Amino acid sequence: MRHERAPGLRLRPLPELGACLAYTPAAPRLHQLNATAWLILELADGRDDLALADAFAARTAPALSAAAAGRTLEDGLAGLRACGLLRRPADPNTDERNTP
Repeated sequence: MRHERAPGLRLRPLPELGACLAYTPAAPRLHQLNATAWLILELADGRDDLALADAFAARTAPALSAAAAGRTLEDGLAGLRACGLLRRPADPNTDERNTP
């Protein structure tokens, strides 16, 4: 599985505040992301979830253990999906026409 940013998502980094503003034009809303959510959003560029987990663990070590990084990433991905900032793209290897 993979994660990618929602279509049309606009980001306004605020590094001096350790935050990023994200605007979703499809469902007009402005979200303020903390540094962790911002990092997850930046890393969710369509790479597979294992590569995403490896990249997140590398960027958060040694502050987070591997187990803590995994939990933080899963919680962050779920939150970003719930807000409409991330989505799971269709698997190109799956023929959706044959799916009930």
